[in-house]
Amino acid sequence: MDSFKLIWHRFPSFIEARQFFRGKGCIYLQTNAAENILRVGECDDPWKRYKGGTAYALDAAGHNSGNLYFFAEVSEESKIRKAIEANLIFALQPQYNNQHKKKPPQIHIQLNHGGNVPRALLR
Repeated sequence: MDSFKLIWHRFPSFIEARQFFRGKGCIYLQTNAAENILRVGECDDPWKRYKGGTAYALDAAGHNSGNLYFFAEVSEESKIRKAIEANLIFALQPQYNNQHKKKPPQIHIQLNHGGNVPRALLR
């Protein structure tokens, strides 16, 4: 895969993002108020992965912090989402990711960004 476009949507709450992307494969970013990326993730369906209290715990932990969540739908198979996640983590080196930071991803994907792009991706 040569390039892939991510169309980002911005949410002040993980619960809102989870509802909006219910049933959809996605890549997501958690940022601080200045939109610096803290964590990158991917999942088949945020509604199923972050059931019940887990989503509420994320919002509670960030209460009044100004943290934001950016989600982009990726309907392709899990292997592609995981490759996109690895490329983002390697490039951005987010503080709260442990994997994919030291070695370049096995599958290199040129990422293009659209929609409500976090400031950290515009630099």
